[in-house]
Amino acid sequence: MSVKSRVSIVVADITKLEGVEAIVNAANSSLLGGGGVDGAIHRAAGPELKRYCEHEFEGPKRCPTGESRITPAFNLKHC
Repeated sequence: MSVKSRVSIVVADITKLEGVEAIVNAANSSLLGGGGVDGAIHRAAGPELKRYCEHEFEGPKRCPTGESRITPAFNLKHC
């Protein structure tokens, strides 16, 4: 089976990208927002993202290193 993939490198505000199916965030293991890109994504998505992470993923390490989690986009308009 052949899989075609396309990766683009773009310099832009990740919270305002249009025409994307998903964004990837290098968050800390708590998934509760922080500084930098993670903080910007949480601010743009709104408080629902933090509440979702608190309730859907348990423990202080909601996402251990090397793992990933999928969340709704909430207020991110283009994801």
